[in-house]
Amino acid sequence: MFTRYNYKKTLGRFFKDTAGSMALTWAVASVGVVMAVGSAYDVSQVSKAKAIAQLAADNMALAASIAVDSNNENRYVAGQLYPYTQLGGPVEDFTNSITGSVEYNVDDDGDGEGNLLARATITGTYQPAFMAILGVGEIDFEATSDVAYAQREGTPASIFFVTDNSGSMWSADNNGVRKINSLEASMKSFMDVLEDIRTYGDNIFRTALYPYNSDLIDNRVVIPDWGTLSDYEIDRMHAQGGTRSTSALDLAKSEFALEGAIHEGENGEEEPLKFLIFMSDGANNGITTRTVCENVQVWVPDHPERWILNWQGNLYTYYSWRWWFRHYDVTYYPESDSGGFETEEICTEEEYSPVNEASLEQCTSMKNNGVQIYSIAYDVASSEREIAEDFMKQCSSGEDVYYKYASTGADLQAVFDEIGEAVVKEVIRVKR
Repeated sequence: MFTRYNYKKTLGRFFKDTAGSMALTWAVASVGVVMAVGSAYDVSQVSKAKAIAQLAADNMALAASIAVDSNNENRYVAGQLYPYTQLGGPVEDFTNSITGSVEYNVDDDGDGEGNLLARATITGTYQPAFMAILGVGEIDFEATSDVAYAQREGTPASIFFVTDNSGSMWSADNNGVRKINSLEASMKSFMDVLEDIRTYGDNIFRTALYPYNSDLIDNRVVIPDWGTLSDYEIDRMHAQGGTRSTSALDLAKSEFALEGAIHEGENGEEEPLKFLIFMSDGANNGITTRTVCENVQVWVPDHPERWILNWQGNLYTYYSWRWWFRHYDVTYYPESDSGGFETEEICTEEEYSPVNEASLEQCTSMKNNGVQIYSIAYDVASSEREIAEDFMKQCSSGEDVYYKYASTGADLQAVFDEIGEAVVKEVIRVKR
């Protein structure tokens, strides 16, 4: 039995005991750490949801501007809410809440004279996993995108293709795929991209195909016409022969010169956009060497460095030092400071291709007449890559943007799709 004295002593020891206090402290602190980490997770998820919403807004606005005509049954209805599955978003909506609507005829600059816009607005709600503990029930997010369009459908364009059908296109690329097959698949993919700006048969753009090998392949040429190239017209390409691009480029140049009048007669636009997609898997035939000489100015002193030997009363001049000079009466004379420049011809040998030079003349002429030239070098052999790439870069409208290199068929399709999307954006005047 405890006495009164023992009871007080035991109770005092209990209150003075600090064992386990750190565990309690860490338990309380860990709650704060978990909440901080959880809140950071929720913030990152909201940012991810906003990024998905922005991609959906861009796609919806682009599609709306393409199908802007009110008689188009496939266009988005203004003011109507559409679920995420109908917005063309590239990834899954993990919030399961995203919806979008579009507004047409938004004035670009507010003065009634600017371009008209299709404006897509995307909204959604994120349910936080951790911040709800702090009383945050849901987080709303929103994204918008504007795409400008003309009063009529798009800006007219002529899009021509000059493609390599030489024998080397029958060989396999770095992925083991026959190059001519990759070219055909890539061009069909390009046509799919162009189809996005054809809403109901409008004559917005014209296409043409000029395949070449040792010369222009006349029986596979597709003359300029409204709409895209058909699969049949593309599949007719066949790899054989050498590589000479001049005639194909020359015909494309001649046809481009006629396009303004054709577009003007159809839709009143006398200066359509003009694009040339020029593709080759190697250098043009006929690479040779030539001697290139240039006149340079060379300093010639009045007197060069020299050594004069006095031997038995005779003077002998040397223009380089000899080891035996030390044993004889030899006087050293340094090079004089006086003198003058004289013209001297310096000649070197260099590789060049007469066909390249003739083709470049056609490229230059087209660029001077407003044609934007995209050039694509595809799986070029290392032995001729330098001269081929140099030629393709010079032919393009600027190597930083308009010159492309593809090692494989997958690369080639990606390049064609990239160019196709760039063309589409110029034709419908995308505004970010």
